[in-house]
Amino acid sequence: MTGKNELPFFSIILPTRNRPQLFRAALDSVLGQTFTELEVLVVNDGSSDEFLPSYQAMQAEYDERVKWHYQPQRPNGHGQSYSMNTGAYHARGEYITFLDDDDVWTDRDHLLRAHATIRATHAAPDVLYSNQTAFDSAGREIPIKVWIADLAEKVSPGMLVADDAYQVSTDFLLESAGFAHLNCTIIRRSLYLAMKGMDENIRYECDRDFYLRVIDTADTLYYLPRHVARHNVPDPKKKDNMSTLVSDLEKRLYQVNVLEKAVLLSQRQSVRTHAVAALANTYKHMTSSLLAAGRFDVAAKHAKKALALRYTLKWHAYCAYLSLRGRF
Repeated sequence: MTGKNELPFFSIILPTRNRPQLFRAALDSVLGQTFTELEVLVVNDGSSDEFLPSYQAMQAEYDERVKWHYQPQRPNGHGQSYSMNTGAYHARGEYITFLDDDDVWTDRDHLLRAHATIRATHAAPDVLYSNQTAFDSAGREIPIKVWIADLAEKVSPGMLVADDAYQVSTDFLLESAGFAHLNCTIIRRSLYLAMKGMDENIRYECDRDFYLRVIDTADTLYYLPRHVARHNVPDPKKKDNMSTLVSDLEKRLYQVNVLEKAVLLSQRQSVRTHAVAALANTYKHMTSSLLAAGRFDVAAKHAKKALALRYTLKWHAYCAYLSLRGRF
């Protein structure tokens, strides 16, 4: 266990708001890690008066490894990015990692294995990624590969650097259909701060923005295919999660912002190319949503944006059809 004057190796940032019971399970899963050179930074994002006393009462139950930070109350909170950056600012560890307050780490040796990997290699990694398992709101495992789990079947023995850790490139990570979840991300704190952390202007897919910026910036990236966490997919009927608070079109607008940033600001050509393709797909999804709402003229305009980014004869013909239909 890390003493008062000893610096922890890992700082785990755990933002939470209005979910004390779920939060307790998340916190306990962190403190249940077999690796003990850690600190936990709990960032309470302005919980309401209904839930705040539960958090305050919880403080006395945990040891000094848990640091508590309370942000002022606001109707919609400050957001995940703001809370993550607050935690990173106060963190003392060499590496920082994260956990959502409605998820749990399921691998008790997650940090022990990560620490051994970092210490076993000559070039200490800037970032380490792993996988997690998703469950729906009824508690059923979702039997598909999500985030970057599809990369597990693409690694080769020549990429192995320590135990089950593989050194990978940005281009390799971009072969995935998804992006790494924050629950499965460990990043050097100095790099996080140099990148100015997470974008506080983004309320949805801030983790995707962060991922693209990290793999565009980092020099040494490791991939550990092991599943280390359980992610509970929010119930779409409940409005207590950032992914259920906004409409489909609002989500697409956030995605456009994230991907436009990547196109304009990324250093690596591969990241820019990836973002252009993803942006075209986003405009296609927006087109479908607008058509479902009967907004044919606006759908036609967004379809043309997709066409401008990624030209195909089939989509060209579809744009012509939408433009014609939008006139009537």
